[in-house]
Parts: sequence; structure tokens; C-alpha cells
Amino acid sequence: MRLRIATYNIHKGVMGLRKPSLTIHALRDQIHAMDADLVFLQEVQGRHDKHAGKFEHWPEAGQHDFLAQKPSAIDDLLGHASQQYFTAYGMNAVYSHGHHGNALLSRYEIEWMLNQDVSDHRLEQRGLLHCCVKTPAGPIHAMVAHFGLLYRSRVRQANKLIEHVASHVPENMPLVVAGDFNDWQRRLGPILEQGLTAQEVMPLDKNNRLTRVGSFPSRFPMLGLDRVFTRGFKVQEATVLHGHSWAKLSDHAPYVVDLEFIWP
Repeated sequence: MRLRIATYNIHKGVMGLRKPSLTIHALRDQIHAMDADLVFLQEVQGRHDKHAGKFEHWPEAGQHDFLAQKPSAIDDLLGHASQQYFTAYGMNAVYSHGHHGNALLSRYEIEWMLNQDVSDHRLEQRGLLHCCVKTPAGPIHAMVAHFGLLYRSRVRQANKLIEHVASHVPENMPLVVAGDFNDWQRRLGPILEQGLTAQEVMPLDKNNRLTRVGSFPSRFPMLGLDRVFTRGFKVQEATVLHGHSWAKLSDHAPYVVDLEFIWP
């Protein structure tokens, strides 16, 4: 069985400082057009009363539920019938007018979820969303991560992730960890590969050589903040979706990976 996954920091569905524009509707169209089985999302707005009062078409439900709904024209675009997503949301940052966090969209039923607080200090509220997904090939563990801006915080959060996996995920179970690691220096890869007994996924260049992923900023993607780590899978293809249309939706570009199960 093959599995397409994507990780995407959606910038809370709003772009621009002086004249902010609502991007959540276009984001929903593009996320469904990716036709991924699992979508790992960061900076998802569960509630924002100020935006709800400012933008005419602000979704009534949380963004995770809104993004899970299938756009009416998506099947014609894909050329085949698609499914609406199951969804899980992990609330991390809470404030007087709302909250945001990580979310998982899944084509397959989410058997259970838990959200672990991995905040390192009071100025950055971060979480790890852990879901067990029932696929036709068997259950897999999917984790959405969003690490902090300080290197020492990221190291401590990486160790918390490793400890969490060791205590919650059996060694013989397939695992996908994806998200925004804010690791612009690319120093966490070896720590996570060893600690998770996992492979970091990187795309191939034109000469079939591994190349580093540039997903930030989306207008001129240079830094590999958005990363994917897997175990129990063979990587078929991996790519960052660049281009002007993506740059208008978020400050991050989405990273899409096609996997094949190698464990029963």
C-alpha cells in the first residue's frame, strides 16, 4: 500500500500585515488538490473572535473542521472521487480571543489522539499531536510537531518527542513524524533519526541525489524548516510545492511525500 502525506504550516489562514487577506478558502482548495492521505498542519486557528468579526467569510467552525470539508469542485479537478477528511486538533496556544495549534487531516479513521504540551517557556506554547490512524494496511502512528524558535528549546522538544515515541509507540509500528521544526541550521536531523530509529525524508535532485528541502519562506524557499521522519516505509517521491500561487497562501510551502509500506 502507498501513502501520500503532506506537511504544511498554514499561517493561521491569513496573509499580510498592513492589509491582511483571508487565505483559508484557497488553502482548503489547494490542500484537497494535493490528494494526500494524511495532512500534517501547523498554525491552525481553532477560534479567533477578532478575525471572525473582521472577515466576512471567516469559517464558523474551527479551521481544522473547515479544511476537512471537501470543496464541491474537487472531484472534477482530480478526475476521481475523493473523500472528506477525518480530523484531529491539538490546541496549544490559548489567548483571550481564541486559540491555535496543530491538526491532522486523514482519509482514514483516526482511532485515538492525544496532545502533549512540549512548551519550553511561557512565550512559546508548543504541542505534539499524536494520532493512531487505521489504514487498510494496518494502524500507523502519525505525529504533528511544531518546535520553538530557540535552538536550546528545540533540542529539549526533540528529546521530549523521542521520549514520547519510546513510551507510546511500539517498535514494530509504522511511524510518521512531520511538521515545522524551525530547525533552519538543520542540526536536529541526526538527533531525531537516532532517537526515533527513523529516516529523515529528503527529495532527489535531477541527478537522483538527495538534496535538502527548502520550504521557507515560500516566496523564495531556502530553509528546511518543514521536515518529515518515517519508519516502516520506503520513500517513493518527495517534493516541495513552489510557485507564486503557493506563496500567496502561507509563508511556508507545503512538503509532499509519497511512501510505501514495508512493514506488515
